[in-house]
Amino acid sequence: MTNSGGKRGWVSRARGWIDLRLRRGAAPTGPQQSTRTTRGALAVVGAGPAGLAAALTAADRGVRVVLVDSGAQAGGQFYRQPAAALKARRPQALHHAWHTWEKLRDRLAEHVEAGRVVHLADRHAWFVEREFDGNGVDGGFRIHALLGPAQTESETVTADAVLLATGGYEKVLPFPGWTLPGVVTAGGAQAMLKGGLVLPGRRAVVAGTGPLLMPVAAGLAAAGAEVAAYVESTHPADFVRHTATLAANPAKVAEAAQYAAQLLRHKVPVTVRHTVVAAHGTDRVEAVTVAALDRDGRVRPGTGRRIACDTLAVGHGMLAHTDLAETLGCAIDATGDPFVVTDAEQRTDVDGVWAAGEATGIGGAVLALAEGEIAGHSIAARITGVEPHPADWATAARTRTRLRSFFAAVSAAYAPPAHWAEQVTDDTVVCRCEEVTAAEVREAVEELGATDVRTVKLLTRAGMGWCQGRVCAPGVAGLAGCPMGMAKRPFARPVPLGVLAKEPECS
Repeated sequence: MTNSGGKRGWVSRARGWIDLRLRRGAAPTGPQQSTRTTRGALAVVGAGPAGLAAALTAADRGVRVVLVDSGAQAGGQFYRQPAAALKARRPQALHHAWHTWEKLRDRLAEHVEAGRVVHLADRHAWFVEREFDGNGVDGGFRIHALLGPAQTESETVTADAVLLATGGYEKVLPFPGWTLPGVVTAGGAQAMLKGGLVLPGRRAVVAGTGPLLMPVAAGLAAAGAEVAAYVESTHPADFVRHTATLAANPAKVAEAAQYAAQLLRHKVPVTVRHTVVAAHGTDRVEAVTVAALDRDGRVRPGTGRRIACDTLAVGHGMLAHTDLAETLGCAIDATGDPFVVTDAEQRTDVDGVWAAGEATGIGGAVLALAEGEIAGHSIAARITGVEPHPADWATAARTRTRLRSFFAAVSAAYAPPAHWAEQVTDDTVVCRCEEVTAAEVREAVEELGATDVRTVKLLTRAGMGWCQGRVCAPGVAGLAGCPMGMAKRPFARPVPLGVLAKEPECS
C-alpha cells in the first residue's frame, strides 16, 4: 500500500457508493458531518507516557506540537484518571508513579497555556497520510480523527512530522465460557477501577500471565474486592535464567516485591503454574475451573478445581497498536507479536515519522517515557535544525537499553501456556463479532487447507466484524497454528460513511 494511495482508493470507493445512494434518493443516515483543520510542526498521536514525553521534550525545544488523543484527559492507560465529575479525593492511591504523572501534567499545562502545545482530547485518529501539493512536492502529513463519543464529525491535523505513540492493547485468548458477562480483561478491570472508581465485581479471580496481573489483583484487593485467587500460568523458576537481567533492574524487582507484599497483606491466595480451563455460569460468570500445568504447558489431568466468583479478570500479555504505522508503510516486525521497527532515534523507515512506547514493543511506562524523550529530541533537531547535545538524551538511551533487555526477558518468561489451544472446545466462540466457533477455525485448517489467518478469515468470517480481528486474531492464529502477521487494515478504526463522504479529495 502506498502512503496516500491506499486511503485515496478506499475513500473513493466509499464516496462512489454514497453517490450511488444519493442518486437513488437515499442520503447517508445520521447527523451532518463537518471537518476542521489544526496545524502544527509536530503531530503526536497518543497522550500516554511516550506521547507526553515526546510532545513536552519537543515543545521545550521550541517546536509547536499538536497532541491528538482519544482520551478525555491526557495520561493514556497507565496514567488513567477518574472522571472529574466523580470528584475523587485521593486518585493517587490508584497509581504507584503519581509524582511522575504530576510533573508531566504540570509541564503539559504550562506548554498549553503558552501556546506551544495544542491538546486535542477526545480525538480518535483513524488515518495518517502524506500530503502533497499540486506539483507533487511533499507537504507533510494529514492526521484524520473522529471527534468525541458520537464520532460523527471529523477533524484534520496537518504537520511536518508525526510521532506515533499509539500504545498497546491486551492479548485475548479464548477458553470455554470467556464470553460470559463478568469475564473481563485484566486491563479492563483496572480501567474500571482507575477511570470509574468502580469494582467489576465483589469476588474476583485474576488469572492468566504477564506483569499486569499482579498490580490488578493488588488494586482490586485494596479497593475492597475479595480476590478469591490469583492464578499465574508461569512459575518463579522460569525467571532463574534471567537473574542477571533482573539484577540490573532493582527498581522493577522492588516494584514486584511491593505488589507481592500487598497480595500477602490482603491474604490473596496465589497459585502458580495453573491456568483457567473454563468459566461457568448462566446469565453471568458464577465460577471458574483452574488446573495445574506441566512443564510443557499442558493441563495435568485430574488437577481441576472450581472457584466461585462473580468476576474473572484474565490477561495474557499485550499487543502493540500498529494500524496507523502500517497504513503509512512503516516497517513492522511480525515474526512474533507485531511491533513498529525504529532506529536509535525512534525513527521509522518512513521519512518524517517517529514511533515510541508500546507501539514499538511492549515495555511499560518508564521505557515509554525514555523512548518518547529520545524521539522528542530527534524530532526537534529535524524541525529546528539544532542538534541536541548527546548528554541531553544519554540517560534516556541508557534506560531504553536496560529496559528493553529487561522486558525481553519478561516476555519470554511470561509466555502463555504453549498448548493453551488444546483446552478450547469446538463449541467455544472464538470470534465474538461474527460468532465463529473453534470448530469452524479447525475445519478451515484441517479440511480446507488454510495456512494463515487471512485465509481462515476468508473461509470463516473470523475477524470480519466490528473489531476487525483486533480481539480474536491471537485466538484464531493460535488455533490455526500460524503467526498473527500484519493486519493490513485500511483504517485504524471503524469510520462512518458520512464522514468519508465529507473527506476532501486527496491531492
